[in-house]
Amino acid sequence: MNITVVGAGAVGRLWGSQLSRHHKIQFWTRQPVDNIRFSFNTLDGITHPLAFVANDAMQLASSDLIIVTVKAFQVETALGQLKAKIPTSTPVVIMHNGMGTHKRVEALLPENPIIYATTAQAAYRPDEDTLAHTGIGQTWLGGLNLRAKKLSDLAGHFELALAPTQWHPDIFQPLWTKLAINCAINPLTAIHQCRNGELAQAGYQTQLATICDEVAMVMSAEGYPTSGPLLKQQVDKVILATASNFSSMNQDVCQQRATEIDYITGYLVERAKAHGIEVAENLRLWQQIKQLEQQYHDR
Repeated sequence: MNITVVGAGAVGRLWGSQLSRHHKIQFWTRQPVDNIRFSFNTLDGITHPLAFVANDAMQLASSDLIIVTVKAFQVETALGQLKAKIPTSTPVVIMHNGMGTHKRVEALLPENPIIYATTAQAAYRPDEDTLAHTGIGQTWLGGLNLRAKKLSDLAGHFELALAPTQWHPDIFQPLWTKLAINCAINPLTAIHQCRNGELAQAGYQTQLATICDEVAMVMSAEGYPTSGPLLKQQVDKVILATASNFSSMNQDVCQQRATEIDYITGYLVERAKAHGIEVAENLRLWQQIKQLEQQYHDR
């Protein structure tokens, strides 16, 4: 396939690099460049120099698939700028942390097949010219509208690129599960500027359990019944599996960038309010991250 990856951050470069083994890839970026070059460090410690075309409007218009990997708060702007260049028949995959962009995406692209994806594959950019693949995890894809629900074969292409990848008949189920994990890990690692593994310490366990209890109530009200202890088990598993990693929110706060907190904990708080559920611990963490952002934006 001819694929355009919108966004050249760590996740976009990871998927673009791996999909390029079987497909023609270009990147679409905010910077007006015509190519992107970087070194890709595999999990095996092997380094590959890679180069890709960037911002070719003709290639965008002829793309068989568009994968949007920008931050959640950038999705609407990115698609708004590209809307006129994308044929209405082209499937669009949205892959970002958190939830809450889907209604605006459907409004922007009412005729396109819209697919949402969530991934636990981990990547890190130690500098502008290097990408490191730092962990393997499950990826889920699922159709948001009727036109997209017929495209389950797409999961096979993603599986060839980065396994394990599967199609889910109700993508909101894995999106909520990933949101729960992010609500537990991301704000705490950002506030304490620690690696994921430090959250396994005894001092965090009560707070993590409270976060999970609150998320479970909201998930259940949204139609995805679960329990706090079950979510806590999943969070503990991810903390252990990604112990040496820095969460994306940790990196954003460290580098004084805008975070996706409004689409992670903020989305949870919003849905909790809609159901009349109190989520005091998550609300407090959301407020703490917003205060951190405000502090470095005021400087």
